Parts: sequence; C-alpha cells; structure tokens
Amino acid sequence: MEKFLDCFKDCSRAERAWLVELYSAVRDRLHPLVQDSVSVSVEQLAQEVLGTVRRTVGSMSLPISYTLVSVSDLLSQQRTPCCSSLTWSTNQYRERVREAERALPNHRALPRTNLLLIGCLCDGCASGQGDGFWRVRDVTGSVHCEVLQSSPLWLGKLMLFPMWNYIPQNAPGRKLGGYLELIEPPICVTVERGASDPAEALNEVISVRKAAQLLKQKGSRGVCVSVCGEVTVVCPLLAIAGKTFFCFVISEGDLCVPILVTDSTCVYWRQCVCVGQSVCVSALRVCSVRGWAGNRLLSVTQQSRLHHNTHETGNTHSQSDTHSQSDTHSQSDTHSQSDTHSQSDTHSQSDTHSQSDTHSQPSHTQSLTDTHTLDTHLQGNTHCGLDQAQGDAAPSDSAGPVRRKFSRIISYRGRVTAVLNVEAGLYEIDGKVGLCLAYQPQQTWGGGVRPGAEIELQNVHFLFRPSPLFSLDVLLCVCLRSSVCVRGFSALRPEGGTPRADSPLLRYLLERNLGVSEFLWLCYCSTALAERLSPRWVCESRVCAVAGRLLQFVLGEKEKKEDKRDIYREMLQDPHSCPLTEYRVSSPCVTVCSLKELSDWMEKECWESLSLPSLAPPSAPYLTRAQLNPLLCWSTHTLPLHLFSTHTPPLLVGVLELGSGRVSVRLVDQTAGLECVCVEHSQTGEQHMAINSAWIGCLVCIRQCTLVIERFLETEFPSWKHLDQSRYITHRHCRCYLQVCVDDLHVLSPSAAMTAVLTERRTQREREEGVEGEGEVEEQSESVQREECSDGRMKRKREMKERREGSAKKPREFCEPQAAGSVSTDPCVSLLLRLDSKQGVAFRNLQAANEAQGLRLSFVATVTCLGDPQGWDRDPRNGRVEERETEGGGKEMELQFVDSSVRWFPILQPGSEYRLIALHTQDVSVLCGSSVPVRGGVTLLGSPSLVVQSEWRIHTLTQSLLYTQIQSMMTVSEVLRCSHEVVSFHGVISERITLQEEKGRASAVQSLISAKDGVLERDLRIRLTMEDSESHDRRIQVYLDLSRTPYVSGLLQGAVVLLHHFQRRVSVVQNVYCWSLPISCVTVTGLGSLKPHPPPPMMHLGRWAPARAELSLVGRVRVHVVCVLSLQLKWVCSLCGSVFKQSSCMRSCPPCDSTTAVFQAEAKVAVEDGTGEAQVWFSTEMVAELLSLAVTEWEGLQRHVRVKGHVRVYARGRNTVCDVDPDDPLVQFLCCLCSSSSVCRQITLTCRVRSHKPEKAQLRKVSRGEREFLSKFPQSLQLHCTHVHTHTHTH
Repeated sequence: MEKFLDCFKDCSRAERAWLVELYSAVRDRLHPLVQDSVSVSVEQLAQEVLGTVRRTVGSMSLPISYTLVSVSDLLSQQRTPCCSSLTWSTNQYRERVREAERALPNHRALPRTNLLLIGCLCDGCASGQGDGFWRVRDVTGSVHCEVLQSSPLWLGKLMLFPMWNYIPQNAPGRKLGGYLELIEPPICVTVERGASDPAEALNEVISVRKAAQLLKQKGSRGVCVSVCGEVTVVCPLLAIAGKTFFCFVISEGDLCVPILVTDSTCVYWRQCVCVGQSVCVSALRVCSVRGWAGNRLLSVTQQSRLHHNTHETGNTHSQSDTHSQSDTHSQSDTHSQSDTHSQSDTHSQSDTHSQSDTHSQPSHTQSLTDTHTLDTHLQGNTHCGLDQAQGDAAPSDSAGPVRRKFSRIISYRGRVTAVLNVEAGLYEIDGKVGLCLAYQPQQTWGGGVRPGAEIELQNVHFLFRPSPLFSLDVLLCVCLRSSVCVRGFSALRPEGGTPRADSPLLRYLLERNLGVSEFLWLCYCSTALAERLSPRWVCESRVCAVAGRLLQFVLGEKEKKEDKRDIYREMLQDPHSCPLTEYRVSSPCVTVCSLKELSDWMEKECWESLSLPSLAPPSAPYLTRAQLNPLLCWSTHTLPLHLFSTHTPPLLVGVLELGSGRVSVRLVDQTAGLECVCVEHSQTGEQHMAINSAWIGCLVCIRQCTLVIERFLETEFPSWKHLDQSRYITHRHCRCYLQVCVDDLHVLSPSAAMTAVLTERRTQREREEGVEGEGEVEEQSESVQREECSDGRMKRKREMKERREGSAKKPREFCEPQAAGSVSTDPCVSLLLRLDSKQGVAFRNLQAANEAQGLRLSFVATVTCLGDPQGWDRDPRNGRVEERETEGGGKEMELQFVDSSVRWFPILQPGSEYRLIALHTQDVSVLCGSSVPVRGGVTLLGSPSLVVQSEWRIHTLTQSLLYTQIQSMMTVSEVLRCSHEVVSFHGVISERITLQEEKGRASAVQSLISAKDGVLERDLRIRLTMEDSESHDRRIQVYLDLSRTPYVSGLLQGAVVLLHHFQRRVSVVQNVYCWSLPISCVTVTGLGSLKPHPPPPMMHLGRWAPARAELSLVGRVRVHVVCVLSLQLKWVCSLCGSVFKQSSCMRSCPPCDSTTAVFQAEAKVAVEDGTGEAQVWFSTEMVAELLSLAVTEWEGLQRHVRVKGHVRVYARGRNTVCDVDPDDPLVQFLCCLCSSSSVCRQITLTCRVRSHKPEKAQLRKVSRGEREFLSKFPQSLQLHCTHVHTHTHTH
C-alpha cells in the first residue's frame, strides 16, 4: 500500500484516506477474482482501477464523495431504492428527475447516492447458479443485474459500473436482497493477456438457407456447422426439471432455422441476443427433440460461441459488437465507445421507436404488421376481430354470446406507466395499452419492467377487448415465442412490488391452461376476494385457490380445457399456434360484487323506485287521511339479483354467519353484511323449516337470489292529491336483505361440519350404488377440498388416503376459529337432544348470575334429551352418533337462550335432532340442567332448565321435514272453525298492512331494539292477511306486535309462514282473527310470490245462504237487482271524518280548519237469482258502476253533492225517498235513477260474504188472500261486492 500511496504524495488527507479505501477494496474484494486470469499485482490493479475511475469522471480529481461498496454491503445495508452515477452532475440529475416525474406525475424519482461499484460480470455458474441471468460479483457475494445490451465477451471481466439503479427487495417471506439495473454499459478495468481473436472459430460458416436444407436431409443428425443469420425470434428462458434452456430463430429471406441452447455455459446468451441482430453461432449440432416430433433443429455444444456481425442489415443493434471490440482494446477506447453508446445510440433508438415501431419480420410468422402507430393497430384489429367474431360466434348462454377472435402478432415499443397486478404480470403501457406477461416464465426480479421503463416487445399478440372486466381495450400478451426487452430503465421508485416466480395465479394458469379471458377474470376475482375475505376468512396464500374454484363454477363443466400446452410447438412451429392465438370474448362475464356495493345500491334503488301513487289502492281518491297513511307506511320492492348489474351478471361471495345478538343468518364479507332468509330442501325435494347448522361458516357464492327492500315511512298526507309532495314524509328508513334457497348456494370452502356432511352423503351414495361415487355431491366435495399442488399425482394420492382414513379436515385456505380448523383436541361435553318446540324471541325481564335484573333478548326451547351428557377428548361436531350417547335419556328440559346465544334461533327446528356441545370442560354436570328455586326453598314442579352459554355450540344431526311439521299444525280453515284459545297454524301471506302507532303509548324497549338491530321501527304493529294454502278464499287476519321483539324479515306477499302460539279471538261482528303473544313464534318457510288464483266459482244464492261457512266465502253470482235499499253520497273531512260542505268542515266542537275533503259513497241493494235473495253492499269505487254512470256524469254528481255535503235516499215500499229536502232536484234525480231500469237490471258480481253482527230473525206480516200471517224471517245473506263484471239493461 505504501508503494501505491507514494505516487499520491501531493494529495490531501481526505484524498489519501479515499485512496487507502480504494486500495483495501482492490486487495480484499477484487484482486482475488482476477489474479488467475490477469497477472497483475495489487498495486497495478489498484492503479488500473483508479485510472478507469478518472477517465470515467473526466477529470484527474478523485471522487472522494463516492464510497466503494461491496456487493454484500449493498445487499444488506441498502434498504431503499437508489441510483448512482459517476458521470452526472447535480444539474443533470435534477433534470432527469424532473423529466421522469413529469412523465408520470404520481410517482417519485429514485434518490441519488454516491456509491462506487466495481466487480466481475458472471453468469452464475461460478456460484452454482447457472440460470442464464447475469450477476455482478466480488469476493463477498453476487447480485443479480439487468443490462440494456450485453456482449458475451464481458463475461468474467472486471468492470466499473458508471451508472446504475439498485432496487432492494424487502418483501415478507423473501431473503434480503435486490438487483441492479445497469443504465450505462460497464467499463472494462483489465485486459486479458493473450485473448483469442473472436473470428478464429468462424471457419466454414454457412448461410441459413444451407442450414435449412441440411435439416431436411436424412442422415444429417449429429453434423456440426456454423451458421450466420438475422435473429427474428428470441424465446424466454425456461427451467424444466432442473434444466435451463432457451431457443432463438435466425432467418434469411423466407427461411429460418431454430437454435436450441441447453448447455449451462451458453444459456447466458439469452441476455446477448435481440431480435434484429445479425449473429454467427459456431459448433452447432443437428438434433431432434421428443417434444417436437418430426422436426430437426440446431443445438449448441460446449464448443459453441456467439459472435455479433460487424456489418448488420435492417434495424439491428450494434452495441454489443461495439463493446466486444472495445473489450479487446485499450481502456480509453472502451470509455469513448461507451459514451457514444449511452449518448448517441440510445437516443437514436428512442427516436426511431417512439411511435410503437415494429421491425420488419419475415413471412414465417402468422400475421405481422408493418404499421407504426397504435391507432392503426386498433383500426385494423377492430374490423378484423368483429368480422371473425361474427363468423365464429358460439351459441349464446345465460351470460350472453361467447364470441371468438384471432389475435394478431405485432411488435411494439412504449413506456410502462402503471402496474395493474404484479402477481399476474399485468402492466399498463403508455396509459392506454395493457401488457400481460403471464404466459411467459416470470423473472425473479421482474427484469426491470416497472413504471417508467421503456420496453420493446417482439412477436407479441394483439388482443382487442378480451374481457369486459379489463379496464383497457387493447391487451398485448407475450407467449413463449415473444421477447420483452428493456430499452431504458426507469428513473422512478418501484411501486407494487415485483412478480414472484411462484405466484399462485401463474401456477394456476399453467395447471389449468387458461385462456386470456379466463385468466383476466381469475385475476379480477382474486383481487376482489383478497379485498373482501382476506385475511379474516381466507389466507392470503390461498386466495387464488378459492378464485379458481369460483372460476370453475362460473365456467361450468362444458368450458373446461383438457389440452396441454406444447412448448416446442409454441416456440418453433410455423404457422405459430399457442393459447393466445384464439381467444374468447365475454367468457366468463360475471361481476363479483361486494356486499357493501350491493347494500348501497339497494338503499339507493329503494328510494329511486319509490312511487307513492303506485302504492295507493284504486280507492285512494276516496280515502281519508286516517285510511290512506297506513297503506303507505310499509311497502316492498323485490327484484332478482341480475338486475344489480346491467352489463355483466353479478355474483355474491361471502361467509354465512350467525350474528351475535341477532336472530337471522347473515352473508358477510369484510365490507358489509346482509341478512338472508334461507329455505333448504332435502334430497327428496321436501322443504326444511330451518337450514342445517353445517352451512354456518361456509364460504359460498350466490348466483341466483331475490333482493328484498322493505320501506318504512311515517307520513301525514291529507289526501291522495298530495302524494307528490315529499314534505308530508316525516320519517323513512329501509331494510335490505336476501331471499335465497339453499340449493342456489355453491360451496367454495366448506366448514368442518359441512365437510363431514358431504363426506357422509358421498359414503351413503357409494354404499347404495356399490361403485365409486361420481355424482354431484362427490364432485362438489372434491372440488372444495382439492389442494392445488405442483405435483398432481401426489395431490390425488394424499386426498385418497385422507378419504380412506375418514378424515374430515377443512381446506387450509379457510381461516376460521379453532372449531372450524382441523379437529380440535380440547376436551368438551355433549348432549344429544330433540327439539319439541320453541318460543319466539323477545325482550324479557331476566336476571343472570352476577348481573342486575333487566330486559334481555331471549327465547325458550323445550327439548327431549335422547341420552345422558358425554365427555369427549375432541369436538365431535356433527359426526356420527355413538352408542354411548343414546344411553339414558327421555328427560324433558327447557333451554334458555339469552343475549348472544339467541343467534341459534334460525337453526333450531321442532322435530329435529341436535348435539349441544360445551367446549373446554370435562364436567358433564354443566349440561344436566337444574330446577328453578323460588322463595321459601320450594322448587317449581316442572322441567329442569339450562341456560345456553354464548360459547356453546349446536350442531344439526337430523332435520325434520316441513311436511311432517305442517301435519301437526292447523290450517287457516281449521282455525276459523275451531274454538281453541291458542293456536298454531300455517298459511300464505296475501296482504300486509302497517297499523298506525297508538298515541300516548309508551315505548318500553325501543332503545334496546335499536342497539341490537341497528334499525329502529318505532312501535311497529302489522296486520297480516293469511289465506289457506288449499282454499284461497279462506282468510284470517293476524296482528303482530313487533314493538318488543326483533324484526322478522321475509313477511312478504306469497311467503309461506308457520305461526306458533297465537291467541285466537272473535270480534263483535263474528270475525275470527289472531293476536301475537310474547311467546309467539313466526317462521318463514317458503319464498316466492302469490300465484294467480283461479276465478271464484259461480254460486246460487239459495245454496250459498244456508251453508256459507262450509262453502266458499268468495263467489260469482249472476243476479237481478230488485231495488236499491239505500244510497248515501257525502263529502267528508280528510282530517276528522266529519261532513264537509262547500269548502269547509262542518265540525263545530272543537272546530276543524281542514280544507281537504274526500268523496265517499255507499249503496245497499236487494238482489235475487231465482234460487234465493241477498243484500249486497257496494263501496265508493263500485257505486258508479252500479248506477251505470260515465266518468263525467260521476264527477258532475260529486260536484252537486259537495254543495249539500251529504245526501241519503232509501227505499220505502216501492218508492225511493229522502227525509231531508225531498223536493231538491238532486234528490229527485237520485230517486229516479235508483228506480230506473239502468240500475234494476241483470248483473254479474264477484262478492264476498260480509261479516256483520248476528241479528235475530225479523217478524213480518204475510198476507195470503184475506188472511194475515205473522212469521219469522231469517236475516238475508249479506254480501260485499268486490268487482262488477258485466251489466245488461232490461227494458
């Protein structure tokens, strides 16, 4: 070192310290690398390094601000991306930063650091990593590097790197490291003594034409030749079975020759070969490969060498050859040539290719373009693609037509502007073009492809609108015949990470041989699932597996591909064929929507679709405020799921859960949750009253369901004329939920209990059929348990072994608490029971241990124990019942569900068998129950009770059928006839009305309901009209008081419901109705809408009158109007109901200042049909048809009545009279009209038996000749007209 420092005695102390550091670095890290190839001392090598640094800087001053860094220090200490340059000034760096950030405003430039890097370029063979990638190496280690242009003569040379970027990789799960981007060519520090002339091995070089003829000759196998030609195809590096290789094609005119590079000492050529170069390759051997039968190619040998021609044709790149020559000459020549390359050649290439230039390609490719702009590609491909799509259109399915297009092969150059999906290899170029690198093996560090980099694509596939879910119209896809070259490294900081060679998306693409449309949808689906399910339910590493199952479900069996990818044909065959040659459009075309998006859209749709006039009945113009507003308080809006998205069919993905403190099943993801009203069918097609508990915890997707929106309004509309004024709406909110049949749920990842159910079903089917199960259940079970491994045979063997052992493990990707993972080893206690009955959920005054007494959400279920409590060393869940569990039993018990344990309410079904499990204990007494003590030490004579704890679990073992449960319940007809005080029955909802809030009624538990449910329906009381499922004319009204109970969803028209423990009442007019009790329970068991009823039967009055209870309550009659018994026309105040005259209300005490009135009319007529007689009542909307008045006549009559306010005429004998002002013209008109033939005519009516207070038989005098008889006449049949069909005038 002293001898070295003696040459720099005039240097300052700082400079001498820097020289000491330089000498130490050369001695410790560089000299050991080159001492065998270059016979120089440490001092001489240090002088050469110093001279190279000075020539690079362009000054004799020392760059003391730069620190010599070793490779190991760079990898371990440099944690942030940076750039370093010996040749730039501060102003040049700032200008570069401004240009880079101006091109991409949302990105920041790389910070500059003063590091001096010197090392040897190697291909990794020296370190045992002969993978074909270049590395910078010193004694401390090696680092991967990317170069713009390289020469094979650089290998093994000691180089100074004047300008480079360092991109560290600190991603979790990866080793600490990074890679280099060599912006400028490296500068050779040493010159090897006795370097051979590269032209020595080029004796007897043949042309491509002669080489092509040689390949066709028989007996040419094993012949060695040297070939010279232009490179037209460069394939990527492939690593198969531990062997790394690549292929490239050289051509001359219309002939081409493929060259296979498999030798580990030559695979680094991949970084030296570019499309358009003219190269010579020596010592090539004629051979054939198994994967490309019937074809021959040239393969490199250990003696093969790659040489770049000095005289190149076309648009070739001569940088590599220029630097090859520079390596054999003096250091000054090398430096000057490198400057020429970095400043002159690079800019000229950028100018040449700035408008998406394409190299002129030979005719061996399928379809090459010679255009220069993307717009030209778009125009040509659009017309071509549409024509092909029309000619090759596939049959349409439910998701729309599946069109097929053919891609075009082009070349393109542009700038990477964004990373769309780094794991999938999706990028954005120039802000308008997509790039997909997934069909090529991904480089470990990304190959320098990141935002800001200029890239050149050769032989890339041009696809136009391959998927409606892809944000860009144009997608460029690379296959194994394509090449991606970075022509300018990015000056921006990396964002979005780097691609992984073991990416699950890319592995799934290779295993399933997906098309472009399928792969893009898989990427979209994987991103959506990661945002909504990971990491709470799905592990990050298993998101792709779940997305793959969803893709299989969407595509269906007929869309699965079986063809394997032929790599040799894809790389070398002419005409070219690969998975990208033909692609399908709009398949799959499904949107995976989040529950938050769906919930927000439903709320928006709720109020946008609200039309108050459409909610009002036809009689709305005649209703007062008290009659009109209750009809507007509640309404529903139902629509199928596919209407959520008009462009693509939507798909819901979520986990079924039982919400804590809720009494409903919910579909949840990480964005939101929606309540579900579920109905399950058995294997025989029968309905169950509740879903199986095994569904809880399952990850499912839903393609078909009904979106239900319930609106709740508080209104004060004076009349129907004000329905367009929103100021009369004082409060509004909505409830949104789903109606779904369990048959429409597809399991993506089952819970542990569902896995056991599927396994049991498959085993039962195999036992019945006697063969290996191949049914739908088995396919579903296998699909959700399949582990996507690289070795398919080992995967199938492991699954078969697990099935033989009867294991019921849950797929590893599904994250759930311990109960849903592998089999729990925690001790527990279980009790086998059958549910006899259950009460409804309500707030009750309860007191728990160590808690104050108060209102708590709870319900009680009565069960029969089928055995004694048993201890387990593991959680049995819903496994097979063991014999010891059925020993003892027969004891009845009451289970109390309080607070969070009420979540089990929708699971429990009377008649079904369950297993109650208490975890983390071996004390069987916790499930024995106890009697309830009262004052004085006296115990109640009743069944023991047991409070179900929140951490206990319930599993369904067997489910009773809905038909079995219905058999033990009454029908609506039976409730109408029976005399029981408390009844349980089933029926179909035909009408629902919200009752007005009772004034002055205290709201006791509304704050609790609001806290539990999140939505407040204040003092909600509703009236349901239930009709018999068999006799649709048999109806009963049921009043529900929901002010102290959680809201019951699904109470819509057409829903089949079971009503347990309702009080039967009889009104004054002998109407039978039911009223809910605190123990009443409502269960929705059937979905759908009201089916159209058949027309009511034709009835005869003589037969209808004496047997009205046994026959239909609704019927059609063809009768003759005998006379009008009474007719009343009036205007009433909409606010108070008093008579309204002219423009004011007639109420005087207290006075009413209302200015709104409605018109009402009522008529009572006597009719007969020859078999009997009846009295028929007509409401306002039917009176006009009864009187045969046109619309204008009816409106004129209303105006005349408004002057008087009230008019009533009635029959007295054979005349129609009025007690008030009989000479009034209006009265005389009405009297004449009622007795005219236009009213007393033959008419067909639809009538319902009218409820009324029973009256005693009337005494009447009947004359028979000269004698008079006093006889009792029963009350006539009372009917209410609901519809006037036809009328016929009689003369």
